[in-house]
Amino acid sequence: MGYKIIATILTGMNTAKDALDAAIKLAEDTDAHLDIHVITINQSSLAYDLSGMSTPVVAAQTRDAIEEREQLEDWVQTRMQGEVVRWSMQAAMVQSLVLGNYLAEKLRFSDLVVLGRPYQDDLELAGLVENCMFIAGCPVLMIPKGAGAPAMGGNVVLGWNDGTEALSATRAALPFLRRAAETDICIIDPPTQGHDQSDPGSGMAQFLTRHGATPVIKLIAKTEGNVADTLLRCARDSGAALIVSGAYGHSRLREAVFGGTTRSLLENAEVPILMAR
Repeated sequence: MGYKIIATILTGMNTAKDALDAAIKLAEDTDAHLDIHVITINQSSLAYDLSGMSTPVVAAQTRDAIEEREQLEDWVQTRMQGEVVRWSMQAAMVQSLVLGNYLAEKLRFSDLVVLGRPYQDDLELAGLVENCMFIAGCPVLMIPKGAGAPAMGGNVVLGWNDGTEALSATRAALPFLRRAAETDICIIDPPTQGHDQSDPGSGMAQFLTRHGATPVIKLIAKTEGNVADTLLRCARDSGAALIVSGAYGHSRLREAVFGGTTRSLLENAEVPILMAR
């Protein structure tokens, strides 16, 4: 079974093109419905609470947010002309404090969310990714600038540590893994304790084989750098079209904070990366 409902979230023109192009291509490849969410994130109420800004200033910021949203809606309508995928669009201006709740409601029936890769030049993207994974509970496929959608049938690198997050990401990536030429199960510094310590990765390899994938177990020593650097090097060496990894971090006071390995992957990945919580 593949993806049937793919969502993407557009908050500004500077990141809209890559994410939308990738979402359209993936929807075509999997015969999925594409939900396009156009959102402008309004910070005015928070700024008013903290600084006591006057009502006219808040009103002006709200008008600007509405105008930006309408421009983005018009751009999407133009961009989607002639596309054969089934798609729909919803637009809203959302206060930053309730963004997570809004996304949890709108994405609850989505199989996958496609976004740009965070930590490039859009400060809002990291927050969107965090909200999608930690609060809405959706797997997210992140596209580096210019990378495009990962090719169905290309090699995949799976970062595996026998953890719950990595297993969630693997399940979310199954439509890619079933069609991949090869899935490298990369185990960095295999633990001495675990379910399959005598044969690291064997349980995951069996799981993937039964799902029709072609797994290859790779045990890798972390000789230099960190885990993220090692995984990225594995992706380069194998010519991977996609990296699959669990998202590690914690949610505190409704604010998600990525762990070091996850953030390093998001900052430096040169190919699309699929993560789940």
